[in-house]
Amino acid sequence: MPILEGGFGLIQSDSSRRLTIPRDVALTYYQDFAVVETDEYANRLGLYGDVTLGRDLKAQFLTFNQPKHLWSKRSNGCEWNPKGGVRMNVETFNTCPIEYNGEQCPDAFYGTCFEQLFNPTPGTGRTFNSPESLAILDQMVTQINRGLGNSFFDLYNFANHPLITTSDTNAWYDVALGEWEDYTDQMLSGECGGLITQLDALAEAGHRGYTRTLSANNTTGAYTGEFVDDIAALIGDCGVELRTAMRSGVNINGTRRYPVILVTSDIFDNYREWIRAMAPTNELAYIYHMLGTDGVTIQDRNVLVYDSMPVIRWDANERFDAITGVKSHRIAIVMPGNFGVLHDVQSLDQFGGMGMVIEQSDRVVDKGKIYMTANLRWGAGIANVDFAAMAKTVLHPIG
Repeated sequence: MPILEGGFGLIQSDSSRRLTIPRDVALTYYQDFAVVETDEYANRLGLYGDVTLGRDLKAQFLTFNQPKHLWSKRSNGCEWNPKGGVRMNVETFNTCPIEYNGEQCPDAFYGTCFEQLFNPTPGTGRTFNSPESLAILDQMVTQINRGLGNSFFDLYNFANHPLITTSDTNAWYDVALGEWEDYTDQMLSGECGGLITQLDALAEAGHRGYTRTLSANNTTGAYTGEFVDDIAALIGDCGVELRTAMRSGVNINGTRRYPVILVTSDIFDNYREWIRAMAPTNELAYIYHMLGTDGVTIQDRNVLVYDSMPVIRWDANERFDAITGVKSHRIAIVMPGNFGVLHDVQSLDQFGGMGMVIEQSDRVVDKGKIYMTANLRWGAGIANVDFAAMAKTVLHPIG
């Protein structure tokens, strides 16, 4: 099989030609368009832990428990009174197989200036046999991978969220029926739950640090609280270990890191306006008001800071709301690396292990149709639920 630049392979037979993308290459694309691009700032600040699956197709998080209360009064003679000891917690997460099957008919290019690129030999319908048509193919693959990445982003955040079923039952969804059917097929077809699905399950179970409710207008859906008040209250709900990490930071791979604060758009805007309102009396706030960054405490243009902790706009919720018809307001505090995005990058046999296979049929009846397929295993997990906290309100449509 000829190997093309970037690890692509081209296989040609009497009836078809296949362009293959090795699984590790494809996963890089998915991660680039999902974690790196869509969640650029959260990923840059180390929020996500990238977890590769083992042979049993499960992923494990290992955490060490710090021993406590180790001192005793001095004993007499040779008396030995051991205490404490490091213990390990191992959390195991299952993963789910997913696949993509797609097809593209060349008639999408009929009547355009591209049509002549796809039929250099009249009647063959072949597409991949000129530099120009390969350039078009490259753009098609880019768009497909962007779509796969965005779909993966939806999965690892909201897969199997109960509000999807509720929205379907009540017809709240705010997209065309065909798109909604594709969305529910993707989001409800497996057993794995997304990260926000798991956070909401902790809230429903009454887990400490997840039960606080935010204020919002039931009619307009607008956030009516104040970020500075709500974040202070949420910090008070956290366990002592997470509060200590907020104050002093944690040494991760030689770098002192602080928890990351994730907030939905209305809350991010509320805090930004609070900062700007301080401009007349606060020089740094005034610079931010003028330039959008103060040049000192802001890591990125779209990242604010609260008490040394980055505050990031949590775009996943806005995307979910736009599809399901609900309105979410959330504030979460998460230690770097505590969100695990799990995926399978094992090398499997030929097409069963490929991240993407693109095939164009040479059969006359297919008229040059292009077929695409991809498959992998995925999952999401929270390494330690005590090193995260969340406050929320999710409003449903009225009527």
